[in-house]
Amino acid sequence: MNIIIIGCGRFGSTLANELSDAGHNISVIDRDNERLSVLGSGFNGVKIKGIEYDDEILKEAGIATADAVLSVTPDENINITVSLIAKEIYKVPQIIARIVNPNRRNIYEELDIKTINLIQMGVDILKARLSVDKTDTIAVIDKDYEVAEMNFHISFKR
Repeated sequence: MNIIIIGCGRFGSTLANELSDAGHNISVIDRDNERLSVLGSGFNGVKIKGIEYDDEILKEAGIATADAVLSVTPDENINITVSLIAKEIYKVPQIIARIVNPNRRNIYEELDIKTINLIQMGVDILKARLSVDKTDTIAVIDKDYEVAEMNFHISFKR
């Protein structure tokens, strides 16, 4: 896939490296050269310094043939602007924007922009982990996987 990633902070740079390592063609846009340098010399994609929503910068990144645009900056306004440009002008098939402030989720919904809400995901994971009463490891498959038995208490409200 041809993927454009907007924003090269910790999240964007990790995403760019992993998608590049998985064989995708990645272009990363950020206005800060230092953040782009975090990608390292092993990064096989294209690094572009510039204003994230500038038409010439987006064209240089390949927006005309992009399969996806992932706007993951810490700036809500940039994420919305780039997403709308990709959606309305370039008709990019997949567009996903990072929600920075969960209270602004409705803006993305009204504009019909798919999102990732890292804060809500973290809250959901922590709540799920707290709701587990007991976990017993039955078998360890490798360092990343194990078979576990979990006991839950479920209550129903009427």
